[in-house]
Amino acid sequence: MKIKRIIHGILLVLGLSVLGLMFYYALWLITDKEFREMLKYGWPWNSWMVLIDYAGCCLFTTVVTLYYWRSREKAERERDKFRLQALENQLSPHFVFNNFSILADLIEVDPKRASSYLMNLSKVYRYTLSHLDHDTVTLQEELAYLDRYMTLLKQRFGESIQVRIADEVAQLQGKLPPAALQMLIENAIKHNEHTQTRPLIIDVTAEGQRISVSNKKQPITTEESTNLGQHNITERYRLLTSQKVAIIDTLDEYCVSIPLIPIER
Repeated sequence: MKIKRIIHGILLVLGLSVLGLMFYYALWLITDKEFREMLKYGWPWNSWMVLIDYAGCCLFTTVVTLYYWRSREKAERERDKFRLQALENQLSPHFVFNNFSILADLIEVDPKRASSYLMNLSKVYRYTLSHLDHDTVTLQEELAYLDRYMTLLKQRFGESIQVRIADEVAQLQGKLPPAALQMLIENAIKHNEHTQTRPLIIDVTAEGQRISVSNKKQPITTEESTNLGQHNITERYRLLTSQKVAIIDTLDEYCVSIPLIPIER
């Protein structure tokens, strides 16, 4: 496989070099009057001179091609890294343990609700695993996934966690990294206190072609932030688009605004 790839690379360089040499001569013909006069009496260079020009084109094309492939491989490695981080966030032992503890309790007291909970839990994991190799998903796919995820939150935390999604969010069209909204919500839950008497309210709103996830700060004093979730989202967007993730961090509120990536027609 590696040998075949090298052969394909050599053929690509040789072919592009031919096109480059033709473009070089064509550009020279258009811009140089003296060269056009010389062509009236025949081709001005012998085959060795043309071969030297071609070798120069091959060298230049090789350098550019190598730079392109190295940059592409680096970007792919970074994408894989952040996909893996997203998966680890979903499959963390803490997350798994809590969900299966709830499931075990439900089986004892309400088998019907346990069945519904297990169905939603399996869909959450199926979405995560099946979209691991996707750079983006549609907003509608993400919202459907988020609905199942919020069902799990409701069962796990009751009214102490309240996620409010504005109606206009569902009206937007675009794409975003898989589980991006879920990661932002999970990040808010991780770093803020939430009780029945003092619930954590997370708002998901839209402005233009951007979606914001915000909450009033109720910080957990013993929780030291690593900013891993924030870094993950920012870097995933850096690899996908020139549009930036906007983070507003004040004394009272934390808000992350992510752009929707246009759907190619």
